[in-house]
Amino acid sequence: MFLREWRITEILPCIVNPEWKRIKTEISDDIGEVLPYLNAIIRDAVYNPNGKSLTFRFKGMLVTLFPRAINLAQVPTLEEGESALNELRDLINNTWERRDEITPVYEKRTLRAKDILDLLPKTNCGECGLPNCFAFAMAMVRGQRKLSDCPPLHGQQYRENMEALRELLKTVGIE
Repeated sequence: MFLREWRITEILPCIVNPEWKRIKTEISDDIGEVLPYLNAIIRDAVYNPNGKSLTFRFKGMLVTLFPRAINLAQVPTLEEGESALNELRDLINNTWERRDEITPVYEKRTLRAKDILDLLPKTNCGECGLPNCFAFAMAMVRGQRKLSDCPPLHGQQYRENMEALRELLKTVGIE
């Protein structure tokens, strides 16, 4: 077994939905070596080889894997978070066991506009100077806009989305 166990170190409330959680964990084993293999098999994952992190959506939650930690965001309940952590442990272990069958991908994956759009307010207000949130997401991918250019995103009700976007952008070296 590659990853034996995880331990929750912090549970934070979700600002958007106070019933949701953000969960931070420490893990028993360094999973840095498996990240390129997971990068190869997880569709739409965002891999940062320099920062040693892999970010992706899993069961509606935003997951970021680090060599010694797993962070979950937008977690509906603690039980669903714990279940997801167990499934992620199994995914990590199964991927490691099958590594001879998988060609690892060590390159940074490109961030897609949809990855950003999923976390934007989707008000299509135009306050950023663009016609809609999709255009804003596209401009961010091209480096033409920053999170600070979206006024609605700075509202209290989007605080968790802002944090998730910052983490996502950090994984690919943007902002």
